[in-house]
Amino acid sequence: MLALLSACSVKENRGLCPCELRVAGSEPLRTEGGVLVSVIQDGIVVKQGMLGKDDFDGGKCVLTVPRKPSVVTVFTGITDMNTAGGRQLDIISGYECDELYSCSAFAELSGDEADCIVTPHKNFARLDLAVVGLPDIALMRIEGKVHGYDLLSLDPCEGSFGCGPRDGGSRTHWFLRLPRQLDDSLTLDVLFGDSAVRQVPLGAIIAAGGYRYDDEDLLDIAVTVDLSKSEAVVHLSDWEEGEYSTIEY
Repeated sequence: MLALLSACSVKENRGLCPCELRVAGSEPLRTEGGVLVSVIQDGIVVKQGMLGKDDFDGGKCVLTVPRKPSVVTVFTGITDMNTAGGRQLDIISGYECDELYSCSAFAELSGDEADCIVTPHKNFARLDLAVVGLPDIALMRIEGKVHGYDLLSLDPCEGSFGCGPRDGGSRTHWFLRLPRQLDDSLTLDVLFGDSAVRQVPLGAIIAAGGYRYDDEDLLDIAVTVDLSKSEAVVHLSDWEEGEYSTIEY
């Protein structure tokens, strides 16, 4: 009876009835982790939900929303990042970016039911970092000015980012996942204790190597920094076979 009372009758204005929106991917998701789906109407998030990869791939993302033209945004691959006020997806201080894929799509939502098919794109860059001449007692930290993403626009959010790279199995080999950048201000800080004794302009080196942060799917990048020569080598995407650039800094 409750279901019947809350439903719209054929005599009512159907525009006042909600719409059952099904959101699905055009292909299976490429990373593990949570899937965050937001439905935006007139610049405001009216519905937001998180579900697992298997549930999303299994067609279980169904949202009841007002019947109104909407923008649907999807972020996949969420493991450590947090939502802030339903508006931002933030990187936790000291952590790297998650393996995020994201996209937005328009949904008319003019009927009782609607389908929205989305294709998330790679919104992070894997950095393969080699550092030659790093002192044995030194640590490293990468600093930047992007701390997350706007859930409505998918744009990077300006703020403090700082994270030490992961050990790649040797003193010269390291890894880090970077968020999409707004400029070339990334730095690699070589630390003794809490003090930086050497700052390498990592963002400028990456930019000089021809890297672009406005690509729909971000490429991965490899950088070799030689501290003894103030010289770096940059490889884009496939660094085993692709072209490379040598940059002095």
